Amino acid sequence: NRNVRLARCLTTVTALGGWNGGEQGGGQGLAAHSCFGSHVAMMAEVHVDEGQQLVVDTITAVVDCGRMINPEIVRQQVEGGILWGLAAVLGGTTGITRGRPDARNFDALDLPVLASTPEIAIEIVHSREHPGGVGEIAVPPVAPAIANALFSATGQRVRQLPLRIGAVA
Repeated sequence: NRNVRLARCLTTVTALGGWNGGEQGGGQGLAAHSCFGSHVAMMAEVHVDEGQQLVVDTITAVVDCGRMINPEIVRQQVEGGILWGLAAVLGGTTGITRGRPDARNFDALDLPVLASTPEIAIEIVHSREHPGGVGEIAVPPVAPAIANALFSATGQRVRQLPLRIGAVA
């Protein structure tokens, strides 16, 4: 049953991530997503620095994609999806000029670099269910998990990307 698998991801991510709703000066947020026969739950921890900038401290993800051949490739796909989602959250996008994308190469996409990447923890649920896809499953829950953590930390509900403090929707 899809809901049981997703619920297992949610309960596991809260246990692994140490869910407590957020500490003083920071916040935690949850989000979940299902597609391609797979399920993911994500927990983000954030704080606001002295310059009133959003800082993502950790992202924990739990994935149930059914039977797998190579769990390490699944982990890599999930980690890559988290980084793409994080880039969108923090403003790493490309514009369009005269119908063509402005960014022509990866270096122009403003993807997170290792020094600015939060701690990422990924747990893969071992399952006998039919195999599901993992190619992009981790991208959609990144922004809502971080937005929920930002709400927990500041009381501001932000609903537009990139997430900016003071940009209340």
